[in-house]
Amino acid sequence: MYNRTNRSPMVQVNLFVSLLDEILADRNKNLYEIFDVFVRNMVSGKVNVVVARMTMGKLISKLRRVSDVLATDLCQITLERLPKNYLFDEHIADVIQLNASIVERHGFPKEAAVTLATLPFEKATSYNTVPFRFDIYVKIASLFLEADDVGQAEVYIKRAAKLESKITVLESTISYRMYYARILERKHKFAEAAERYIDLSSIPHVSLPVLQRAIVCTILSPVSQERSMLLAQLHQDNRIKNLLAHDIIEKMHLQTVVKRPELQEFESLLQEHHKAITTDGISVFDRAIIEHNVMACDKICDIISFEALAAISGTPIDVTELVASKMIAEGRLEGHIGE
Repeated sequence: MYNRTNRSPMVQVNLFVSLLDEILADRNKNLYEIFDVFVRNMVSGKVNVVVARMTMGKLISKLRRVSDVLATDLCQITLERLPKNYLFDEHIADVIQLNASIVERHGFPKEAAVTLATLPFEKATSYNTVPFRFDIYVKIASLFLEADDVGQAEVYIKRAAKLESKITVLESTISYRMYYARILERKHKFAEAAERYIDLSSIPHVSLPVLQRAIVCTILSPVSQERSMLLAQLHQDNRIKNLLAHDIIEKMHLQTVVKRPELQEFESLLQEHHKAITTDGISVFDRAIIEHNVMACDKICDIISFEALAAISGTPIDVTELVASKMIAEGRLEGHIGE
């Protein structure tokens, strides 16, 4: 049945595809065994390589149209049987991507990321171009980020970073820049994330959402020269007047004390990772507000009690003292703690 014939390659492909249709239509318990035999014969070398490659391409297209459960099982069989050589590398990549899309669709982003990571990136095949690798690295990073595996997300976004200069498709670069900023944000590198969001805000169709994220990240950034520059940049941007918490940006830029009741609108923007408790038991949010208020008070008076600072920031006295002490120790605040 699989011997070479004098028929044209296209005729042979059509015959094989008709046989495949019969196999997929007969949903009996032997479906997997029969499908396995079909694939093994197709890649055994008994079939003309052009016909085999074309038929496997048609097979993968059909797997995209069957049920997810069936497609997952048949993808696994196909991957087990496809030879790991240049003739079928493109097909292997297609099956891996199909399998990953099914897994992702069913709510398993980490498993989808791990599946995509098995792509043979090291092989210089026709599909394995710089744009392809770039997009896949960004996709893997996005899936790991969705699964809260920020460490692995960073690994793959940095792989994409090495290729960015060679990418000319705007949507690809926007996606990369967006996910890089989100990963930095999740790693609490708020100033770096804010800078990237502000840069992205020059793109019309994404400008306001990313500018809102820039506001959040800037407010949460540790007191530093970099933060001061971000505050000044945002304060000068007339677009932020239409966004939530723009008044907090103004107060911080003008080095005015921010009181707890004034933060209600800003708190509505916070996600769980913005409220995360750090190793010293202080939340990211509380630390940012205390640091700002400490610096604001430092501008207007030489001596202030921790009780007063705590009352202004709406945080416990011991937490306020801990934050101020660390700022002094790191050289970000001049002063000393009196008895």
